[in-house]
Amino acid sequence: MIVLPRSFLCLPLVVLLAAAGGALAQPPGRDWGFRLEAGGVLGGDAGLADGGELAVDSWSTRLGGRYALTPDLRLGLSAGFGEQRYHFTGDGDFSGLRPWDDIRDVRLSGSVFWQPTDRWELFAIPTLRWDAESGASLDDGRIAGLLTAASFKVNDRLSIGPGVGVFSELEDDTDFFPILAVDWRITDRLSLTTGRGFAASRGPGLTLNWEANDRWSLGLGARYEKDRFRLDDRGVAPGGIGQATSTPIYLAVSRKLGQIGTLRAVAGMELNGSLRLEDADGGLLERSDVDDAPFAGATFDLRF
Repeated sequence: MIVLPRSFLCLPLVVLLAAAGGALAQPPGRDWGFRLEAGGVLGGDAGLADGGELAVDSWSTRLGGRYALTPDLRLGLSAGFGEQRYHFTGDGDFSGLRPWDDIRDVRLSGSVFWQPTDRWELFAIPTLRWDAESGASLDDGRIAGLLTAASFKVNDRLSIGPGVGVFSELEDDTDFFPILAVDWRITDRLSLTTGRGFAASRGPGLTLNWEANDRWSLGLGARYEKDRFRLDDRGVAPGGIGQATSTPIYLAVSRKLGQIGTLRAVAGMELNGSLRLEDADGGLLERSDVDDAPFAGATFDLRF
């Protein structure tokens, strides 16, 4: 499924639509199924517009379960935990503040998929998320949201349909946006789908995937990421908010391990990066653009 928000600059939680869709894919004849995913990414040094440098390393893991109540109704639940480690160096206006370091991310989402006819599928995905710096209360970084949509099967290769998302924001207005659910198999080996991300990635995106054979595939993806998180009480903005945005473009090489899982290597560039430091009420204290920088990582997922 491809999720196209109100604009490409939208809430990163939209990617949960793709994640839940993948977790709920049911092998024929199985009522229960589980999926474990984990991975990490190492980021290169990126210069800040006002001096200094930044590097970000991240990792995450997620466990999901799905159950088919009937052939037409599927329920799912997933939980995940991750961390982003920010390394500021230099004496620039932003980097010299050392505004935050390690950011924790905890996620919990449910899902309901219902197929009332051969052509229509309806789904709803409620989500809770906690994002906070080490030393800050996770409860202070809590947000919640809901995605829901209806998808129409045009033919065996294309499904498309409208939907809506609504999410709360840390010290900001609730965000409403339309979505478009699309699943398009262009040829037997080429498909365009929502990029499910990797490691601690959290943004919606698109992936053009080419299946070289039954085991190997190559994907070209792009995605927008926006992270907002609560800061601790010891830094330059006690109880404040940090924000990081970027647009990663990447190549992914995947190797299937039979029916049990997949290994994946990724490499790419973080483009159009920016940072914001806000006080506890959401007022802007400092902002800086971030230079483009490379990154590389690996993930695996197991199905059982």
